[in-house]
Amino acid sequence: MKIKSRYKHRALIDITSLIDLVFLLVAFFMVTSSLGSESSITVHLPRAVQSGEYKQGSMIITVNEKNEVFIDDIKIEKQMLLSELKGRKESLKDGAVIIRGDRKSSYETIVSIIDSLNQAGIPRFSISAIK
Repeated sequence: MKIKSRYKHRALIDITSLIDLVFLLVAFFMVTSSLGSESSITVHLPRAVQSGEYKQGSMIITVNEKNEVFIDDIKIEKQMLLSELKGRKESLKDGAVIIRGDRKSSYETIVSIIDSLNQAGIPRFSISAIK
């Protein structure tokens, strides 16, 4: 005669190794991801005695040694700069703009960018340098 047990045997899934795998993936992505948004355009910034830190979410305007203008790593023609700045004005947080100019770039290019910023109604900007 067979005796039936009231306790049914359930299949148990051991999730200990799954939890370890999830923590390993989280740690991997935290280490490999970058915290700041660095520009991929190489510029040799001028040196300064003091320099501040930029806020996250700022618009970055980069000028390389060939006097090419980039807004957030997208090349913009100098004639289209003013219209592009007017279009992006609303998306700025606190109106912060950072100008990263190569030390070999033309002073005239930097001044024309500052002039375009003022015409677009973005009076707050800073010029990037390294310590």
